[in-house]
Amino acid sequence: MLRSDQSAPIRSDETHIGMAKERVLQIDYLKGIFILLMVLFHLALVEETYPVLRNAVYTFHMSAFLIISGYLAHVDKEPEAFGKGLLRIAVPYLLFESLYILMQYFLGGSLGAHNAISSLSATGFVTRVLTLPTGPYWYLHTLVICTVIYWLVYRVLRLQGISGLALFGLALFGLSLVIEGLDWHNVIYFLIGIAIFRSGKSLLSVITPSFLAALPLIILFWFPENFNRGSLAGIAITVLVISLLLAIYPYCVNPLRSLLCYVGRNSLAIVVFSPVFTILTKQISPLFSFDHTAICFALVSLTFVVTCCLVSAWLVDKLRLSRFIFMRQDFYCSLKS
Repeated sequence: MLRSDQSAPIRSDETHIGMAKERVLQIDYLKGIFILLMVLFHLALVEETYPVLRNAVYTFHMSAFLIISGYLAHVDKEPEAFGKGLLRIAVPYLLFESLYILMQYFLGGSLGAHNAISSLSATGFVTRVLTLPTGPYWYLHTLVICTVIYWLVYRVLRLQGISGLALFGLALFGLSLVIEGLDWHNVIYFLIGIAIFRSGKSLLSVITPSFLAALPLIILFWFPENFNRGSLAGIAITVLVISLLLAIYPYCVNPLRSLLCYVGRNSLAIVVFSPVFTILTKQISPLFSFDHTAICFALVSLTFVVTCCLVSAWLVDKLRLSRFIFMRQDFYCSLKS
């Protein structure tokens, strides 16, 4: 059972696509864990050393992030207010995806990036940005498209309940057939988040904390064919992982819990800044040839990438660039915020 001091939500002035939301510490905690897993398994040496574990983690980490994103998205706003909120995701996506494509083209080969771009035309550049995002920026690309359709269905057409969810799903399925970078499997998880929010219940009351989730997880993880986030097994794994992590939350020692919540509050900063620092870690991997487990490399690189992302977010605020890049005065969330 969650203790009252750990389960009560606190107010926050952070907005998510145009609406002030209550900050729930458990959600920050989940986001912190999932974003760390994203960084960890984008490290080339870790991927190569633990391919099965990589496939297992890829089944649930961003899927869970999309459930949370769908749950937190709120589109009951007038066009102007909604548009301002949407720009907070769209502008960073367009800027950082463009920079990442150019980096992969000009520096990818010399840095040894596995997804280096060998040729790039103006048309190819625009096509990649609009329809085929590279690196972790697919998440922001998906978030922008899903949120726009969400607003059109629920705010403009004013559909509710099953009819709203059905039209939303049908529209996104159609778009996934023509937009290569929009994966229908990702849309499913965003749709689950919307369904939870529209049910009028909290995320934590729908996906309840339970240590019993560990048993079916062990069974599902035992068979690698279940490592498919587009399958029912993948959905079950994602929900069960969230349930198990929520059960662990009250027993997580406070310094670690606070650190995970801090990382979770800055998850967008880690998404946008991490690719450049992740590529740099490839240059230091030979220094860890003594460790065949790659654990030392993973710990050092994860700390390096996350720290650099947080410092970058802090610098953006100090240089007063946040209002132009992230469309807000304060982008970085401090440890005590």
